[in-house]
Amino acid sequence: MTKRLFIIICILFTITIVVCFYALSGNRASKSISSWTNAISKEDDSSQWFKIRRTKKTRGVALVVHGLNLKPERMQSIIAELNDAGIDVLNLSLRGHGNNYLKNMNISIDGARLESFRTVTYSSWLDEIYEAYLKVRERASKKNVPAFFIGYSLGGLMGCDLILSHPDVYYDRMVLFAPALNITVESYLLKALMPFPNIVIDSLSPASYRANEGTPMAAYKALFEAIEHFEKNVNDKLNKPTLVFIDERDEFVSCSKLREMITWRNLDEWQVRIVQKDNDPGEKISHHLIIDIDSVGKQMWKQIKDAIRRHLSVGASISRPHY
Repeated sequence: MTKRLFIIICILFTITIVVCFYALSGNRASKSISSWTNAISKEDDSSQWFKIRRTKKTRGVALVVHGLNLKPERMQSIIAELNDAGIDVLNLSLRGHGNNYLKNMNISIDGARLESFRTVTYSSWLDEIYEAYLKVRERASKKNVPAFFIGYSLGGLMGCDLILSHPDVYYDRMVLFAPALNITVESYLLKALMPFPNIVIDSLSPASYRANEGTPMAAYKALFEAIEHFEKNVNDKLNKPTLVFIDERDEFVSCSKLREMITWRNLDEWQVRIVQKDNDPGEKISHHLIIDIDSVGKQMWKQIKDAIRRHLSVGASISRPHY
């Protein structure tokens, strides 16, 4: 049995069990965050600056956004490479990830984060990434340097969708890791669970990468809405120098559909670099996970870092918005 077929069977089995459970239980929802006591939210919990040493010249400012249910700190390998290249980085944590959740004295940190994850929406994530963009754009303007975007999976999707959603948003160059712009047919099977937003789907990622034990259907709903909005609005405003990394065996993002979209939309400034991991990760690490040396191997990671350096070169020009 292939890994892909096994995943499909697991999803279908989960759907069947969940539908039966909700039919018997009357679809009891978990306690909503609005009913919590002693809940607080800090504005600085959503993002963190990683700036280069003062002795170095700033050559750019980048916004970095993680993937779905990925610990934001797992983007650190990418951030370190950017800092080493003279680029200041703002690392964004979308709601339900990292420290971006409603705190509650009565439950554990993990429990509070998961409850916040259950309440996320496409629009709330879009607002968060827009606020982070404004911070990056302000710093890039003050330093008179290019503004870059680096996103993985969900992060890549939200970053691209933000460009299409706000006429004032523009980047000089982008780097996308397995951007969730075109997902596989199997992934769409999860839509059958959309009526049950409180369901949490177990994660296939290693525990050291997960922000939460699983992903609520509310988060998948936000993801699907972002994809739908992106597909309806994609245009040549995205045609900025963009480097895309993807494994052809990616279980979540369709490499073939991604290539077709680039050709169909005439995104001739986009380059696709195929990631071939040093060793087959087997069942431990998916082909979708390609963000550090642990997930791709030493040799492949060196190639990725070198490609990023060349792409975000010192001579990168500062572009202006086109409305």
